[in-house]
Amino acid sequence: MHLSTGFLATLGGMQFSPVSRSRGTGPSAVERAYSHVADAIISGELAASALITEGDVAASLGLSRTPVREAFLALESAGLLRLFPKKGAIVTAVDDIETAELLQVRMLLETKAVQLLGERPGQIDAVDAELQTLIQAQTDAAAAGDLLAYARADHRFHARIVDETHNRVIDEIYSRLGPRLERLVHRVAVRDPDNIDRLIAEHRLLAEHLRVGDTAAYDTALRAHLESGHRVPRML
Repeated sequence: MHLSTGFLATLGGMQFSPVSRSRGTGPSAVERAYSHVADAIISGELAASALITEGDVAASLGLSRTPVREAFLALESAGLLRLFPKKGAIVTAVDDIETAELLQVRMLLETKAVQLLGERPGQIDAVDAELQTLIQAQTDAAAAGDLLAYARADHRFHARIVDETHNRVIDEIYSRLGPRLERLVHRVAVRDPDNIDRLIAEHRLLAEHLRVGDTAAYDTALRAHLESGHRVPRML
C-alpha cells in the first residue's frame, strides 16, 4: 500500500499510530490481541454471534485489558465485531447482501486498477512477478491444508492489483476491508475445498489477462471468478 509508514502502519486492516507500536521489533500488545481475535474470526474458530469479552482475551494472552480494548475498537472498525459496553463483543455475521456488496467494491476497485496499470505498460512485468509469487503462496498454503494462510494469500493477490490505483484513499479503504474479504475467502475454501485448485487457476488466468493488457477479458474473468466462487450469480 502507499500510505506513509511514518504516519500510519497497517496490520490486517487495523491502523496503528506509531505510538501504539512497541519499541522493540516484535508486535505490540494491541497487535497481538488484534491478530489473535481476527485470526479466530476469519478462520471461523469464533463463529458469527459468538460473545467474547476483553477479560477472556486478556487472560488467554497474558495481557492487561487496555490493549485488548483498543484491539476490540479496531476490530469493530474492521467490521468483525460489534461492541456492547460492559457486556463484551459479538462476532458479526455476513449475509448474502453484505457478501455481494463487499465483492462489488472489490470488483470496482480492481477493474479500475487494471485499467490504470494498462496505461503504464512498463510496470506490468514487475507487478506480474509479484502476482506469480502470491499465486505460489496460495498453492503452497492449499497443499499444506492451511486455509487461513490461503485466504490471506488470496486477498494479497487482489490487494496487490488494487495497489495499482496509486490512490492513498483507496489504499486505506481496501486495507480496512481486508479482514472481511479474507473471511469471505476462507468461508469459500472451507465450504468448497475441492474448488480451491480451480480458484487458483482462475488467478493465473487473471494474471495472464493483466500481463497482456486485456482489460475487457480481465473484467469478464474477474466477474465470473467472484460470482462462481462466492455463489452470488448475477449480483455483481
